[in-house]
Amino acid sequence: MSDLRQRAFTSPGRRAAALGAALGAVLLLVGGGMFFGQEAPASNANRTPLVGRTTTVCTTSVAQKGAPAEKTEVSAVAAHEAPDRSGLLTGSTLSSKPTELKITQQGKGDQLSPVTSPIVVSGEGAMATTGSSVIVSDVMEGSGAGLSAAPCLAPATLHWFSGLSATDDDRTDLILTNPDDAQAEVDLRFYGQNGRVAVPGSSGEVIKSHESRTVSLNGRVRPDGPFSVEVQATQGRVTAVAKRSRRVVDWQIPSASPSPVVVIPGIPADAGLQLVVTNPSNARATVGVQVLGFQGPYEPTGAESLDVPPESTATVSLEKGLGDAAGSIKLTSNVPVTGAVISTSQRRGAATDLAIQSAAVPLIGSGVSALATSNMGDSELVVSNAGEADAQITFELISYDGVTLRTGDMLLGPNSTATRRLDSPTRSYVVVKVPSVSSVFGGLVLTQPDRREVSGLATIPLSSPDLASRAPATRPDYSVGH
Repeated sequence: MSDLRQRAFTSPGRRAAALGAALGAVLLLVGGGMFFGQEAPASNANRTPLVGRTTTVCTTSVAQKGAPAEKTEVSAVAAHEAPDRSGLLTGSTLSSKPTELKITQQGKGDQLSPVTSPIVVSGEGAMATTGSSVIVSDVMEGSGAGLSAAPCLAPATLHWFSGLSATDDDRTDLILTNPDDAQAEVDLRFYGQNGRVAVPGSSGEVIKSHESRTVSLNGRVRPDGPFSVEVQATQGRVTAVAKRSRRVVDWQIPSASPSPVVVIPGIPADAGLQLVVTNPSNARATVGVQVLGFQGPYEPTGAESLDVPPESTATVSLEKGLGDAAGSIKLTSNVPVTGAVISTSQRRGAATDLAIQSAAVPLIGSGVSALATSNMGDSELVVSNAGEADAQITFELISYDGVTLRTGDMLLGPNSTATRRLDSPTRSYVVVKVPSVSSVFGGLVLTQPDRREVSGLATIPLSSPDLASRAPATRPDYSVGH
């Protein structure tokens, strides 16, 4: 038998056939690269979603003084994207103890309350790429009173935070969570106003499997003014969220990885704004600033451009804010940068609340927020087109029972923004459909206009659940876990 095999593989005819097949495969690969380009397009809504398992973490601090447990809740939904496939979306604690959060049908939503510790939301089958979740906290009084919201995030190996602080009046705690079975280890790099900041003990932070660790930056670093932090996992992967504590509390999610063009979406109207830009490169960054408004782009007075030294963080105050219309900010730089906007609510007779918007990536096929309307306050959908061509957008407001409450169309001109007020007597979520190739960004602005003590304010960026199978060429590192 061995002689027959040897003759079969050494005969000239078989050898020629094998070489021909190999050459054909090479030509097919080369031809495919020439025909389709060197890589897949930034978005492709026609590709079949991957079916597998995804994990996201809804981060909250274990002990928030003055924050009643019943006021912190997790909302999760499964968008109706793959009707012929089954799936499951569930919630559990970090120690894998199941919770009552469970969704078995696409198009439905569910809510978990009270929440006193991080929740892991797992999607299986079709819901691995259609699930979305968000955590919201509404504290009525005491330390930390105000409205806070953040999407639940996938673990990754790299996270960027812009505009952090470590003073007595403005504290930052990094909450690092490891939902995996293996231990994770991270290094922290700090970028101040005058360059890199050396911080002893910032390497080799260990987060054990299925644990969450809070790293207080107060006492560790004391740079002049706001600074930025790069969280790099050298082993394993983690989710990272910054807990910002002034008189009020808000969660800050990571910004998109540095890029020459950066968009910070979902910036609220009638708010005080501070723009923070991080330049991690070795060259000086010259950054142009544009507001993507209702009537198109414009440069904010006094903040048209910003110079950021190498490996540094720079800030500029947008004194007039965005006026009475929500929008987005677009940064254009000669070197890759990232950034965030720190917003503070402004209303007479009420204390200010804090909300932070981080740089994001374009929506891919669709964008979802698991919470659009609730009894916590008013909601406004903010969608921006950062591209140079018109973009046709449709949105759908859906109850947690799977009933469509409202649909609408928006035609966005180049570098412009459109908003829609969202009203519903029942809890609902929103799905925004975008062109398969676009530069569309979105977010929700939550406000509490009738609240007397604190002018409640929170923002939630829209995200594309199916980043794994339709990933853009440039995307945030925290999507690696999808």
